[in-house]
Amino acid sequence: MNMTIRFHRALAVLPLACLFAATSALAGPDCAAIFNSTYMDSQTAELGNCQTCHRSSSGGSTFNFYGDDLRANGAAGAGFSCANTDFAAALAAVEGMDSDGEGNSNLVEILASTQPGWCDVTQSATCSNPAGSTPPSVTLDPAAPPPASNNPPVADAGGPYAGEAGTTMIQFDGTGSSDADEDPLTYAWDFGDESTGSGAQPTHTYAMAGDFTVTLVVNDGFVDSAASTTTAAITAPPMNLAPVANPGGPYESRPGQAVVFDGSASSDPNGDMLAYAWDFGDGSFGDGVAPSHTYTAVGTYTVTLTVNDGEVDSDAATTSVTIAEPAEQSDGEALYGSSCEGCHGDPWAEPPVDAMLAGLRRVAGARACNIQGSIFGTSVFPNGVPEMQFLQGISDAEIDSLAEYLNSRETSGEQRYVTTCAGCHGDDASGGRVGEDVYGDSAHETWEAIREEDEMYYLACMPEADIQAITEFLQGFDDDFDDDGIEDDEDSDDDNDGVSDDDEEEDGTDCRDSDSDDDGLDDGEEREHGTDPMDDDTDDDGYSDGDEVKVFGTDPLSASSVPNDASNSSGGGSTGLPALILLLALIGLRQRRQGMFGCHS
Repeated sequence: MNMTIRFHRALAVLPLACLFAATSALAGPDCAAIFNSTYMDSQTAELGNCQTCHRSSSGGSTFNFYGDDLRANGAAGAGFSCANTDFAAALAAVEGMDSDGEGNSNLVEILASTQPGWCDVTQSATCSNPAGSTPPSVTLDPAAPPPASNNPPVADAGGPYAGEAGTTMIQFDGTGSSDADEDPLTYAWDFGDESTGSGAQPTHTYAMAGDFTVTLVVNDGFVDSAASTTTAAITAPPMNLAPVANPGGPYESRPGQAVVFDGSASSDPNGDMLAYAWDFGDGSFGDGVAPSHTYTAVGTYTVTLTVNDGEVDSDAATTSVTIAEPAEQSDGEALYGSSCEGCHGDPWAEPPVDAMLAGLRRVAGARACNIQGSIFGTSVFPNGVPEMQFLQGISDAEIDSLAEYLNSRETSGEQRYVTTCAGCHGDDASGGRVGEDVYGDSAHETWEAIREEDEMYYLACMPEADIQAITEFLQGFDDDFDDDGIEDDEDSDDDNDGVSDDDEEEDGTDCRDSDSDDDGLDDGEEREHGTDPMDDDTDDDGYSDGDEVKVFGTDPLSASSVPNDASNSSGGGSTGLPALILLLALIGLRQRRQGMFGCHS
């Protein structure tokens, strides 16, 4: 459950309203056929479907940056169709571009079966995704390559080594390994007996006699070395040594449910076969390497394992088994266990963001409105998070019980941030899907955003304590938002737009964004020209304030003020021709809303 809380993440690819190769009156299947025949070894289109070029998984008339580049290079026009347009030429024209800004060309991404119109913000500081859009759930960027001049390291496992089972602690030596670039090395050892180690000079004692192959691989931070192998010749002791018992555990169960014990980690230095004798601690006994036993009463029992090598017993080794009645679950806990735990795991476990979870994020601290928005819809996911739509039969009372359970224990500010905000602003508050970082945001700023921004209003049920906890987490990141050497709590103009933070708060503009309405004029310039810093087109004439001031030189406060060539159609070679061309291009761009690749909303 990120800013759109994910309770369930389907393992199968969800059916899409339209597929990359769907038939359309405008685009037809030819686009997909041309793309796939051009890049026969790529799975980009198959994996990304509509989102190869579009912002949405259902297509429509909005495009990601790769789609925009294609449209600007021939894949557009009235009645556009790949059947009557040289779409292959458009593909070729954009191969050298880096549409998503992450550092690789579109061709490199396509050949790696990744997405040229989307990027992973965790891999590149220059990554740029379409604002307010959802990246597809596929690999977004190629793996970061090592520096062009990097030389792979060389491993040296040393050896050969020798010793006696059960008695000799062998010190391995990988210090002969090297790296031509003098990069620091990490060491990964495999001792050949299902044991591993790390470091340049690890130690290991073999439990059994035999000849073992020892392998070392080193890494310079970019690539692994080739494996270096040596041997370890381990002899049996000249006299019989006692075996070592290992009963595993500790174990847990409930009355009437069998416990399966595991003594397979027991060993004998001489390599002798072992016999196993178990005392289950309740007056019952067993044998074998993995016996099972059922306890009838609640309690904690001491379990003892003794092994024998045919000559001598091991010392007695013990473990414990706890038998308890299952705790009575609340309705919310039971519902979470049946509907959410499989993807999101234990809500309070660490780390809050875990790539091993199908749902990625743990959801401790989710409130009813967070859950409601994630299942039924927000501005980012109008129909609910696709992987959670299966929960849309849930009742308000059940949502309340889920929220009660998820807030039944102490929850950290980081957990609350991950649950409510990370899906849009990134796991580390660096920007994420919306490209807006929230490092150091105050409680006031967070409250203002929730109250005034439609896409965040579904968080309005969060109590003040939640906001304060999230604030403490966010303010632990960055004390100097604009990197001007002045800490934020002493800085009067955080976004350096010429308007003080106090004045921005009074005006209702964003003191962390120099251009609150994204019209090309920063808030200070808007004050200078008298335009509305919260309206990108103050005079509602179809041209942004920034275009009027910086491109056309017209009056952004007068709807009748238009570019010279737009108001004067007489001949004579007007010197305003470049502005007219730009104007017509802008108009044409705004009017082109045809779909591409057969993907339509």
